[in-house]
Amino acid sequence: MNRQAYTTALGDSLTVTLELEPPKFGLAPEDLFALAMRRNPNRPFLFVSKVLGKHLPIRPAVLPAAGKLLSLALEGANEPGPWAGIIKGAGARPFPALMDELERTQIVLGPEERTLFVGFAETATGLGQAVAACYAGESAYLSTTRFPLEGMFTLTFDESHSHAKTQLLHFAYGGRFPSQCSRAVIIDDEFTTGDTALKLVEVLHRQFQIKRFVLLSILDWSGGASRQALADRLGVEIQAVSLLRGAIRQVEQGPVPQTALEDLRGAGCPNAGFYAILDGPPRPTSGRTLLSAQEQAEQRRSCAQLAKLLGSRGDDALFLGTGEFIYAPALIAGYCGATAFHSTTQSPIYPLAGSAVTCGACFEPPDRYSPAGYLYEIPRGRYRQAVILVESAALPHSIKGISQLAHWLRGRGCEHVEVTPL
Repeated sequence: MNRQAYTTALGDSLTVTLELEPPKFGLAPEDLFALAMRRNPNRPFLFVSKVLGKHLPIRPAVLPAAGKLLSLALEGANEPGPWAGIIKGAGARPFPALMDELERTQIVLGPEERTLFVGFAETATGLGQAVAACYAGESAYLSTTRFPLEGMFTLTFDESHSHAKTQLLHFAYGGRFPSQCSRAVIIDDEFTTGDTALKLVEVLHRQFQIKRFVLLSILDWSGGASRQALADRLGVEIQAVSLLRGAIRQVEQGPVPQTALEDLRGAGCPNAGFYAILDGPPRPTSGRTLLSAQEQAEQRRSCAQLAKLLGSRGDDALFLGTGEFIYAPALIAGYCGATAFHSTTQSPIYPLAGSAVTCGACFEPPDRYSPAGYLYEIPRGRYRQAVILVESAALPHSIKGISQLAHWLRGRGCEHVEVTPL
């Protein structure tokens, strides 16, 4: 397929030249990502996703729409339905109706197509669940994680280019589902070299004898040589499917100007947020343990019920997930009628004028596994209220970081900051 040159730059600080194939479903590169600089000696730039709800705020509907488009690409579909329009910013139907449509159009897998969906932590845990939500029947979802769990059988592998290298994959002892799968779909927002995903392929094949693999992503720069070499060596099939594929041809880096990152670590911020404890349905999880298709459906229903307890919110409300906890907070935000959602991250980025990330703060970890927490792109005065959705089990370990985050949000104009453990 013909590729075209595509150049994106941050003034004199960074220029990246790409060769791109035409994106799927009529999308444009700028619908999917923007450029930023990051603190990483292996790769000083980051393609910041516009559909993940991670580094940048999104409308909550965008995350399930991105998952649906990836599922359509996985199935070889040519028509995007309403989902590409949602990513492009077209007027979307009410969020409950959107989720009803997603449930109505689920692909039902039989025993011969039994599939394990795996989302990569931390960035793609929400995207992974959004893809898995497009399937019913013989399927299950699991995310990699940074957090160790006791009483589980754990597979471990490393990321070659990450700031937080060790990844864990937890399975219940005696669980038979993975060994009965005919394929595993490994989901990430971006495959740069694809090496980490191939490490996971090898681990899953060795442990469960899975024979078919799909590397499913928004962006894919990896090429196919390493993938085919591993497939030949293991005697398996490895397919790559993405919304946008290409190659990184040239990176030119110049001086990095002064950044606007605020560092709150070490600061004491008592009473910075109001804690709202919800009594109601079972709490959704991040997917660190295997979730069947039925369990995923039950968790989506729980999100709708929890949103009723939180109440309707307007355009001045920001909903935040924390760390690997992305998908359920995004759904709750959508069911509450909010128009802005994203998550804290452990990814250090230089906030720069003209970048995808122009402002941000660093604080103590808001979870149990990050070395630090970061939150980006909260323009001063944009939001009057914020709802921070945290995992209950993480709260005793993260009160200081959550308090610092809440204090910073108040300084950005959020008059009411609500911390809700789930």
